[in-house]
Amino acid sequence: MDIFSSSRNNRGFDWGALIAGILMIVAAFLLLRHPEKGLHAFVLIFAVLSIVQGVVWISAYTRFRDFFVRSWVTLVSGILDIIIGILFLCSYDIGGLTIAYLFAIWFFVDSVVGIVFSWHLKDFSNGYFLFNLIMNILSLILAFFLILNPVLAALSLIWLVAFWLLVFGINEIVVAWMHR
Repeated sequence: MDIFSSSRNNRGFDWGALIAGILMIVAAFLLLRHPEKGLHAFVLIFAVLSIVQGVVWISAYTRFRDFFVRSWVTLVSGILDIIIGILFLCSYDIGGLTIAYLFAIWFFVDSVVGIVFSWHLKDFSNGYFLFNLIMNILSLILAFFLILNPVLAALSLIWLVAFWLLVFGINEIVVAWMHR
């Protein structure tokens, strides 16, 4: 029997999707209720990932040094990743501020790229071009305010992640019921 079959007797209630959905919704509300703890969690996750990445780069150096002339770059990158990870673990404030600025800069760069690429829409429609240009300019203005106010950038990041968790949590619960 095919496991991907859509027959009624092969399907049941999807408890995994239900539990995942509930956990996502709970996490969303916890993020909204305690944004500072959410930011600390992001910093902790980023710190651990940075340290792990540093170890990966250093281990890559030991494999590459015999046949790759610039293998020292992996060693330097690994050491920097580990230092950044440790710095974030030692100071949640520096980590949170860094993540907030990275988020704001990402918005800024994405907006500039959107403005540059909106010009190609002129060939298709002046209306689409104008709409896209205005939306990207508004996004650029928002990015500018996020850069000037890193607290707003950090809160925006938390709110976006919370909204994402809420939407996908609700979707998972609906999927659980649809699978029965």
